[in-house]
Amino acid sequence: MALTPVEIDVEGERYQTTPPVVLGRTPGAGSQDALAVKDADGRALYVFKGVYARWGCAGSDTDCTSHRQLEIAVEGNALVVRNVGKFPTYSQGRPMDRIVLGPGQWAELTLPGVYTHDGKKARIVIKTPGVKHTMQPVSDAVCEACCEAWRIIDQVYGHVKEVRTMTAKELEDLERLFYIFKGHVEALETMTARPDAVKELMSFRDYIELLLPHLRRGDLPGDALSKITSMRHRVNKLREELACRC
Repeated sequence: MALTPVEIDVEGERYQTTPPVVLGRTPGAGSQDALAVKDADGRALYVFKGVYARWGCAGSDTDCTSHRQLEIAVEGNALVVRNVGKFPTYSQGRPMDRIVLGPGQWAELTLPGVYTHDGKKARIVIKTPGVKHTMQPVSDAVCEACCEAWRIIDQVYGHVKEVRTMTAKELEDLERLFYIFKGHVEALETMTARPDAVKELMSFRDYIELLLPHLRRGDLPGDALSKITSMRHRVNKLREELACRC
């Protein structure tokens, strides 16, 4: 039996519908475009109020939302999410073309050009019936954040060690990965289990956020290498302590 309906969660604002549907940009009420769930003919079924969708990409700008960014359909007993937009959608910090979700599964995605009204990259979760995203085991949630922290710090470490300025594409990829990591840490702040690990992850988040403007300008502080090296060692140790597989 096919999986119906699907739930689309955009920064906590949820809409449930029956596939096939499209997630993409639609004209907004003001000067900014919005993100909407649409039917196959492009008619908006639901417009999310807490985010906006960028448009008008030019030159090297790739952070813009297409009218048809994601297609969500049922194939057999699975939900299939495809990126059909001009620019990539990210899952776990990596570009995705197609994700298949079975019963009770979910995927957290970052769409190009979709931001909250206070300028933060929006968190989007696609869920199949029966999944409780908010009930994700604490150990799994902490490990997920640890793995993201490791990817970020390992990437930054390579550039800091070589004293090499990041390219625009490398910096863009790093910032997208950071916003995913930052969202994971913010979700963990309300949890009472493993407060020691969460506190460390929060300190990693805060330092990387301070470092990002320096990476953009290429004027790293003199102690950046020692701090990043120490953080890299500590994140790796934390992964081992929590037995994270990443």
